Amino acid sequence: MSILDKLNAKQRAAAQKIEGPLLILAGAGSGKTRTITYRIAHMINEKGISPYKILAVTFTNKAAKEMRERVELLIGDDAHKAMISTFHSFGVRLLRVYGDKLGYGANFTIYDTDDQKRVIRNIMKELVVGDKSLTEGIVVSIISKLKENGVSVSDYEKENRFDNNYKIILECYRRYLLVLKENNGMDFSDILVNLHKLLDIPEVLEKLQEKFQYVMVDEYQDTNNIQYNIITKIAAKYRNICVVGDENQSIYGFRGANIKNILDFEKDYKDALVVKLEENYRSTSAILTAANEVIKNNKTSKDKNLWTKKPQGELITIKECLDGRAEVNYVIEEIIKRKNLGKAYKEFTVLYRTNAQSRLFEEGLLKYNIPYKVFGGMQFYQRAEIKDIVAYLTVINNPKDTINLNRIINVPKRKIGDKSIEKIRDFANDNEISMFEALGKGSEIPGLTAGVRIALDELYCTLTELIELTNDGAVSEIFDELIRRVGYFSYLNSTYGVEAEGRVENVEELKNSIVELEKTVDFLTLREYLENISLVSATDDLEADVDYVKLMTIHNSKGLEFPVVFLTGVEDDIFPGSKKILFNPEELEEERRLCYVAITRAEEKLYMSYAKSRFVYGEFLGKIKSRFIDELPREVVEEERKVEELLPKSRISTEAKKITGFKNVIDASDLKKMKDIANSPFKMGEKVIHTKFGLGKVVEISEKKIGVQFVDGKKDIALVLATKFLTKA
Repeated sequence: MSILDKLNAKQRAAAQKIEGPLLILAGAGSGKTRTITYRIAHMINEKGISPYKILAVTFTNKAAKEMRERVELLIGDDAHKAMISTFHSFGVRLLRVYGDKLGYGANFTIYDTDDQKRVIRNIMKELVVGDKSLTEGIVVSIISKLKENGVSVSDYEKENRFDNNYKIILECYRRYLLVLKENNGMDFSDILVNLHKLLDIPEVLEKLQEKFQYVMVDEYQDTNNIQYNIITKIAAKYRNICVVGDENQSIYGFRGANIKNILDFEKDYKDALVVKLEENYRSTSAILTAANEVIKNNKTSKDKNLWTKKPQGELITIKECLDGRAEVNYVIEEIIKRKNLGKAYKEFTVLYRTNAQSRLFEEGLLKYNIPYKVFGGMQFYQRAEIKDIVAYLTVINNPKDTINLNRIINVPKRKIGDKSIEKIRDFANDNEISMFEALGKGSEIPGLTAGVRIALDELYCTLTELIELTNDGAVSEIFDELIRRVGYFSYLNSTYGVEAEGRVENVEELKNSIVELEKTVDFLTLREYLENISLVSATDDLEADVDYVKLMTIHNSKGLEFPVVFLTGVEDDIFPGSKKILFNPEELEEERRLCYVAITRAEEKLYMSYAKSRFVYGEFLGKIKSRFIDELPREVVEEERKVEELLPKSRISTEAKKITGFKNVIDASDLKKMKDIANSPFKMGEKVIHTKFGLGKVVEISEKKIGVQFVDGKKDIALVLATKFLTKA
C-alpha cells in the first residue's frame, strides 16, 4: 500500500507528480494541507528523496507549524530535516549564514513596524518636516513598498518629481537605510530584499539550487514580486516546483501580492500539470453554493466549483438591522440562543471588514459577560512593557542596536534626559564607536552630571554581564536576571498604579512563553528566541480549546474555519469599501474575493448582517446593503427584513435576558452618550491640532472626554477643556 491511498483521486494525482512543474488549484476547505503533507511524506518515504533537498514555504507560523507536525505524524523525525518554513523565517535563516556577504552580522536585529516608525520619527525631526499630514506611518509604508518593488534610493531619485513630499521621502529613505545598516538591523521588507540580493551572488545561488532541488510554495496567490523572483531563481535549475493556491482567495493586493503569479503559472511553465481540488470537507452545501455563486462574478476566477458530500444544512441568514448597536444586539441574541442549545462560545466567530468595527461588539459582549478575544488589534508583543523587555534582550543579543538601546536607556527612570543622550551619541560618533561602547566611557563624555555617569556605568555593567550570560545561559535565566538587575517589576508598580498588576502579569506571561519554547528544543539561544517572536502573526495565539467568542477582520480569518460565523457590516462603503473601489474593477474583484473567503470560513451556519444607518463622525448616516448580498442565490438564503423598533425601545429578547441576567445593550445611558457625542465641538475622524502634541485625529468621543490619536500615541482630553487645547486642522 502507498501512503497516498488515503487521499481522494484528485489529491492523489497532485501528490504523485514529483518531477517538473505542478500547479495545484485548491479551493477553500479542499484538503490542500493534507495533500502537501502527504506529498512530502511520499517523496521521502516512498521515492527515497532526501528530506534535506526539500523546501516548502508558506506565509504564517501557524501554517508552517501545522505542516511540519502533519508530516512528522506520517514519517517521524525525518520531517524535521526538510525545510518547512515561512518565507521570512527561511530568509532569516539564510541571512544568518550568508549575511556577511551583504555587510550584516549574524546577530542582526529584526525591526517591526513600531521600530521603523521610531527611526523615521527621529529622521523627520532632524529634517524639521513641517507638513503635519505626512506621518511617520505613511513614510514607513511608502519605503516598504519601494523596497518590495525593487526601487532603490538611486532609482527613486531619478524620478525627479517636484512635490515637496517626494524630496522628504527620498531623504528619509536614504537616511533610514543608513540607520538600519549602522545598527545591524533589518525590517521585514529587508529580509526578502536581502534574500533576493543573496541570490544574485552566483556561488550562493548555485549552493541553494543544489540544496533545494524540490520546491513547494503554499498560498501561491499571496506571493509578491520579490517572493516570486526568489522562488523562480531557486527552482530554475531543476524545475521541480510545486505551487498550491486559490486565485479566488487572493486578498492581499494592498500588501503587494500579485495575483498574476498564480494566473500566469502555466505561461511560466508551459509543461506544467494542473490539478484542481474542488471537493470541500469543511462547509455545508448551502454555504458552498453561495460562495460559488458570488465568485462567478470575477473574471479572474479559474472556474473551480466547490462541492461537498455534506447535506445542504441551514440556510444563510441575512439580517437587516436598524443601526450598528442593533446589529450587536442581534448577534449577541443569536449567540445566546445557540449557546442555550448546547453550543460553546468558542464555536462563534464575528468577522468584519476593518478593525474599527470591533468596538461595538466588545462593548456588547462585555455587558453580557460573554468571554471574547480580539485578534489583530493590540497584540501581546506590541504592549509597552513587553516591548521594553524585548528591547533589552535585543540589545543583549546585538549591542550595535542603538534604536532599542535608546528605548531602554532610561527605562526604568535613570534621570538620563534627551540632552544627555545627545551628548552620548555625539561622543560615540566623534570616537567612531557604538553607542553601547560609549555607555562604558561615561567618565570621558563631557557635560554629563555625576549622577548620569553613575547610571551609565551601572547600565553598561548590567548589559555586559548579561551578554556574557548568553554564552551558556538559558533564555529564561537571562530573562530572570534582567528583571532582577534592572528592578523592572518595581518600576511597573511605582509607575502605573492600578494598571501595574496587569502589566506585571503580561511580563510573567512572556516568561511562560520562553519556558514553553525552551521545552521544545535542546537548547534555545537568545538569537533564536528573538527571531521566533519577531515573526509572530496576528492569529498565532489562537487557542482552539479556550471557550471565547472570536472577533477578527476577514483578512485575519484566512486559513481558519469556524462552526458559526457572523459576517457583519455587509454594506456598500464598508464591504466593499469606499466608493472609489466600485469604479476600479481590480479592487472590486479583490473585495469580492474577500467576501468569498469570509463565506467559506463557515462550517455549519453563516449569518450576514447590515445596518440601515450607522453613527459615523458624530451623526447617523443612511446605509444600503452590500451588492454582494444581492449576488447570493435565493434558494440558500433566508432574509429577515423586519427592522427592530425605534432605537430607544430596542430590546434583546426576553429569553436572552433571562439567560444572561443583564440589561440590553441599548439603554438610557447610551442615548445620553449619543446626544453628548452629537453636541461635541469635534467630530469622529476629524483632524485636530493640540497645543503640545501637534497633529492628531479624533478617534473616540464620550460624554466626558475626547480621545485623539497623535504620533506618540492616544491621549484623552476632558470634553470641557477640548476647545482650550484643540483646534481644527
